[in-house]
Amino acid sequence: VQGSHFKSLRQESAKFINSLDFEGFGIGGDLGKDKKTMKNILKWVIPLLEEKKPRHLLGIGYLEDIENIIKLGIDSFDCTVPTHYARRGIAFSSQGQIDLKKSIYLKSKEPIDKKCPCFVCQNYKKNYLCHLLRAKEITASSLLTFHNLYFFNSVVEKIREKIKKEKI
Repeated sequence: VQGSHFKSLRQESAKFINSLDFEGFGIGGDLGKDKKTMKNILKWVIPLLEEKKPRHLLGIGYLEDIENIIKLGIDSFDCTVPTHYARRGIAFSSQGQIDLKKSIYLKSKEPIDKKCPCFVCQNYKKNYLCHLLRAKEITASSLLTFHNLYFFNSVVEKIREKIKKEKI
């Protein structure tokens, strides 16, 4: 479903795509410059798409958006945020984002997130990850990508549990 931030084009596209024999729907294109515009776009098109078929939102992924788009009727999404941020040395944690390139982490013998059971948090400390990033070792990006993807999956799992308990 395309149409930029134009309601009439989005709705025309949604109606047309819904009339075709697809197994699901992809909502993409320009979703606006802010969260309010994206929310409006989704409210325009989701009611026009058959509810029994999956609705995939292309190119989304900020943590704060995930629960909101699911509440609006999105079934799946893709994003580059976990890998893109990992390449820049940013890790997601229960305490927020951590820039592991900063020198303050050269002496930290703590994991990225004490609450995280992922392989990276169980086996590597911030000081080693900081060293790898500063040495431009490709291993750093791989480890941070693994952790960030695990973290995002954990967030989605918590949302899934809320759905099962009918809290969403």
